[in-house]
Amino acid sequence: MRWGLRTKEVVAIVALTFVVVTSATIVHLAQLTRVVVENAAAQAELIAKQIYAQTGQSLAGAGRRPSRAELQPAPELQSLLEASVGYSPYLVYALIADGAGRVILHSERDKEGSVAPGRQDLRALVRAGPVRRLRILYGGGGVWEAVLPLALNGAPFGSIRLGVSASLLRSELTAALKGSLALAGLALAVASLVAIGLANVLLRPVRILVREMGRLRQGDFSVDAALEPGDELGDLAGSLQLLGQQLQSERLQMLSERAHLQQVVDGLEDAIIFLNDERRILFFNKASEAIVGRPLEQAVGVRLDEMLEPSHPCRALVERIFADPAGVRKATVVVPTERGPRALLASGFLVTDGGLARGAVALFKDLESVKTLQSLISYSAKLTELGRLTSGVAHEVKNPLNAMMIHLELLRERLEGAPGEVQENLEIIASEIRRLDRVVQGFLRFLRPQELNLKPVDLNAVLRDMVALLEAEWGPAGVRFAIEAEPALPAIAGDQELLHQALMNIVLNACQAMPVGGAVRIATERAVPGSVIVRVADEGVGIAPADLDRIFKLYYTTKPEGSGIGLAVAYRIVQLHDGAIGVSSEVGRGTTVSVQLPVR
Repeated sequence: MRWGLRTKEVVAIVALTFVVVTSATIVHLAQLTRVVVENAAAQAELIAKQIYAQTGQSLAGAGRRPSRAELQPAPELQSLLEASVGYSPYLVYALIADGAGRVILHSERDKEGSVAPGRQDLRALVRAGPVRRLRILYGGGGVWEAVLPLALNGAPFGSIRLGVSASLLRSELTAALKGSLALAGLALAVASLVAIGLANVLLRPVRILVREMGRLRQGDFSVDAALEPGDELGDLAGSLQLLGQQLQSERLQMLSERAHLQQVVDGLEDAIIFLNDERRILFFNKASEAIVGRPLEQAVGVRLDEMLEPSHPCRALVERIFADPAGVRKATVVVPTERGPRALLASGFLVTDGGLARGAVALFKDLESVKTLQSLISYSAKLTELGRLTSGVAHEVKNPLNAMMIHLELLRERLEGAPGEVQENLEIIASEIRRLDRVVQGFLRFLRPQELNLKPVDLNAVLRDMVALLEAEWGPAGVRFAIEAEPALPAIAGDQELLHQALMNIVLNACQAMPVGGAVRIATERAVPGSVIVRVADEGVGIAPADLDRIFKLYYTTKPEGSGIGLAVAYRIVQLHDGAIGVSSEVGRGTTVSVQLPVR
């Protein structure tokens, strides 16, 4: 279990207090032991001197060398011995012994005449060190003697011996020690409370900083530590707030770049997977979901080998990429998908920084798409060749038509006086020849390859110029024009003449759809991503739903005098500019044609 900073601080303060209090208690105990022992020794010495003085008074009338018999009958001396033991907290006996160690007087009368047992000298206990002194007192200790030599009339007579009990010294010492231990316990309790309170006070700024850093980690960069500047924590809070602002700015930039990157790579048909140096997925596009088997949200941060089966070929491919600094080029792998096995052309390379591999990128190209593209290229080449052949056939048809028209005019001159029926037949022949010539001309114009003269084109200006021309022609017919131009419409790269022709055909078609007049509304606007839209809406007769899919086909028309070429040409011009054209219509209410062109 890991301790928090608050727990560590409380434990440290309590431990420090414990060490200090324990050390002080030990020193105090040593001093107290010394004082108790020295006090006992001093009291014993004082009592021994009193007994010495009383002994001298009791033997004042004796001879030069008094005998035991002269000393034993002294009642005052006996009373002093008994009183000394009774009033002293440490003494257990007091006696006077002769030079041979035989008891002359004893506080316990029944022991008089016996040989006094040998005891340890109390002065040795006084001189002992603190540890040994404590060991003696709390290890049993026994009885220690304070001995005062007794001399009468200048000659050694015996000794005064006082027995000091170690257990009585220990009792007094323990009573004093209990107070010291109680004080030490109180000090530890107070220290614990102070430590807890101090930890709460000192760690409050730290907790605030931890909370704000947690908000940063969760993506909330509005850091407000609310700490007064001037100390280290206040300065740290200010730095944290500046860091939050910087991270917010960088995060917004990163999200913008990531969205742009995701938009770009999602538009790719090829699958692309980004991995870090631990083989964990950082990012992949939509095309990669079939390989990985799950969406990006569920795969970010997961190791690739944890999601793929051990036999999956992509696992071996990734290991090859990381093992070879040169990367992998055009390796064929067959991966299992929901639609069955897919053959992919795989490549990959390492992303390095300072010579160290930081990750890898794996690219997968669908071989079916490559084959389809090759087939389309081949088919397009065949169509081009067929178009050239058809164009040649149309030219071969057009030349006889010109000759037929010339000879028809010559025939008219020769039959100028012919009956009316003949003239009518000649006119029908001429009309059909001209109609066939228009069909051939339109067909050639539709098939003729167009080389675009690309340059910046202002569509708003093109539409205004076109409307200025059409108003003079269609104004008398009751047609009104309204332009809603986007002021900030970007210029596009296009062929201005072809775009003018395409838009003119669309607007003319709108005018022709209103035989009794009406409004043609033309609007431009920006579209996302990177394109502009031109909308042409009329209030005409509308187009039946069944005819909407056919209006851009060559020669299709619903007007009696229509050629069916205008909208087909407009459609082809828009295609040449990589644009798109769409139609919505409601019978009896009008039609709207939308042209979308890319901004390049």
